[in-house]
Amino acid sequence: MIGLTSYKQDLRLIGGGHAHVAVIKKWKMRPVPGVRVTLISTDTLTPYSGMLPGLIAGHYTLEDCHIDLRKLCQWAGVQFIPSEVEHIDPLAKKIFCRQYPPLRYDLLSINIGSQPALNNIQGATMHGHPIKPVRQFLQNWHQWLETAQTSNGSKRIVVIGGGAAGIEILLAMHYKLCNTTAIHANFTLVCADQSILSSHNERVRAFFKHHLQALDITIISGKHVISINERQLTLNDHSTLDYDFSAWAIHAGAQPWPAESGLQCDNRGFIQVDQYLRSISHPDIFAVGDSAAFMPAALPKAGVYAVRQGPVLARNIIAQLGNRPLQPFKPQQRFLNLLTTGGHHAVASRGPLFASGKWVWLWKNYIDRTFMARFNPQPMTHKNSPDGDTTPMRCGGCGAKVGNNVLQNVLAQLAIQPHADVVSGPGDDAAIINLPSNTQWLQSVDFFRSFIEDPYLLGRIAAIHSLGDIYAMGGTPHSALVTAVIPYSSEPIMQETLLHLMQGVLKTLNDENTALIGGHSGEGPEMAIGLTVNGILATGKALKKSGLMPGDHLVLTKPIGSGVLLAANMAARCQGLWLDQALTYMLQSNRAAATILRSFAAQSCTDITGFGLLGHLQEMLIASQASASISLDAIPVIQGAQHCSSQGIQSTLFSANQQASQCRLDTEQHPSYALLFDPQTAGGLLAGIPARHTDECLRALTEAGYTAARIGTVKPYDSHALITLTGQLADT
Repeated sequence: MIGLTSYKQDLRLIGGGHAHVAVIKKWKMRPVPGVRVTLISTDTLTPYSGMLPGLIAGHYTLEDCHIDLRKLCQWAGVQFIPSEVEHIDPLAKKIFCRQYPPLRYDLLSINIGSQPALNNIQGATMHGHPIKPVRQFLQNWHQWLETAQTSNGSKRIVVIGGGAAGIEILLAMHYKLCNTTAIHANFTLVCADQSILSSHNERVRAFFKHHLQALDITIISGKHVISINERQLTLNDHSTLDYDFSAWAIHAGAQPWPAESGLQCDNRGFIQVDQYLRSISHPDIFAVGDSAAFMPAALPKAGVYAVRQGPVLARNIIAQLGNRPLQPFKPQQRFLNLLTTGGHHAVASRGPLFASGKWVWLWKNYIDRTFMARFNPQPMTHKNSPDGDTTPMRCGGCGAKVGNNVLQNVLAQLAIQPHADVVSGPGDDAAIINLPSNTQWLQSVDFFRSFIEDPYLLGRIAAIHSLGDIYAMGGTPHSALVTAVIPYSSEPIMQETLLHLMQGVLKTLNDENTALIGGHSGEGPEMAIGLTVNGILATGKALKKSGLMPGDHLVLTKPIGSGVLLAANMAARCQGLWLDQALTYMLQSNRAAATILRSFAAQSCTDITGFGLLGHLQEMLIASQASASISLDAIPVIQGAQHCSSQGIQSTLFSANQQASQCRLDTEQHPSYALLFDPQTAGGLLAGIPARHTDECLRALTEAGYTAARIGTVKPYDSHALITLTGQLADT
């Protein structure tokens, strides 16, 4: 009998705003047994709005002012799904995401922020740059800076919005251009109110008006923009403003999907919530921050409220899961405002109080950095299991199979494609396959413990990895059998987990024209997936490991480093963007690469997987009775892998791979050296290409989207140096 921790309820968090990061941290400190938590966010990094002007001005790096959601979730034991929510079905309790299977929920919280309300301004959704989403705004700003520095003439920058956000962004851009670039620009602020910063006291308004005038920044107040085209703004008095870069920082607008999903919203589309931060129409849904309309008292769209709502939201979520009384959110009447002026100077105000100076900026900087440090998780050494779990012991053997009800419900939702060679029917005990004539049958098997808490993504990557052996042999995938292990949970959670895992597998198999012909499912202590894949090959046309010839150039089709990044992620020490890039490479099929390598006369090929680059190359060289010279500088590496490796992070297979190596190092210790032994998941192909074809082969691989490189040369066999490692690539 196997003791398992079961999940009985799903808590889903939509949006990585300030309140939700507080919930995630609280969950790490006080998890609720039997509850699975998932964060759904369009971005891996979520910005801290208070530091955004400092980022634009150049005072902070991107890492300084963004919370790494993937890393935070890994640390807290929260599932992270990088996707965009398109709508929800509150009656069926389902969330529908872009390019991701539907997600069920028992309890839901929404913290998706707001964006400038542009729908009523002609052309505004096509022209100009809203300051939210922040990621897109920063990308647009940096692209414009690069272009502006290569063109002549003075530039015209217009910021629309006279509130704190608009003024801080404008002053940050002004500081950036005047202090770190050669770009000359004229700045204009358009404010719909008669006075800038209308929600602040008179001393604050007077200070910033004088400051803007001292910087020769034009202020247009009492007017609003009614239309915009590619180069010009039109105001409500029909005057026009030409611009080279314009930023929208006007009043907040809501995302449309909550209202379209049937949640009760105010006339601007914000979700109406009660004193407990629950939807007034759907009490199993919470909403906070700018995405909510707090019905007991109107609140301005200010980040301070999302931050203050975080602890209350966390307590109320836990209370509602336990059917205990909720705590009302009591917003403060006044709060401290800290506004930056571009440089290392800031203004503080609270009610009628006012102060300014460099010391205020230093104070603000301390507050901001302290806040960010709260969400920089410390490395983990192990996972704690919640105490008090009274789940019954689960059976092993055939008693551990997933129940028939769950299995049949999942199978009914899978779009399994028919295959002409498969003549057995659904439900048969085994698959009947007619083998095509004049072909050989390839077969390979792989099995994975879960390396990421996302069953759909795990299924996609596992299938891509498993098909790599077929492509490496020069074959065409034909069919696959799946073995899926699902952690024991309540029936709805088990069904969704199995469905997402299988939908991920099927997405890859369908993309690769490979038939799913059967499988087996069972319960276990953790999620796992295995595939037995079949392929066909024209008789005698296999790419074997024994086909390398002296003089061949060794071509690698993907960067290495996924193993160390996955190991770092398990300990919450991997930056989210690094893992995002690694996952992108893992999701890249080897199909096109295999075709290209064959077309350029490859006679030997392998896929780089568990034994690492050096281990798999060593297998090829031993089989071919050849040696090789490898350039460490030439090997492409996934971003962050060298850093994690330098910190002593290693995959569990690293030591065994290193002990099995037969290489001679002719250069000093290289930052990529340890990565040669790093096991790869869904890694690239390594092939020997005749030297005369190498350049053309690499061009074709690059055009097909691969980060390919020539990493070395095959040499005549040398019993004293099977593999020689050098720094630079030697000419041949």
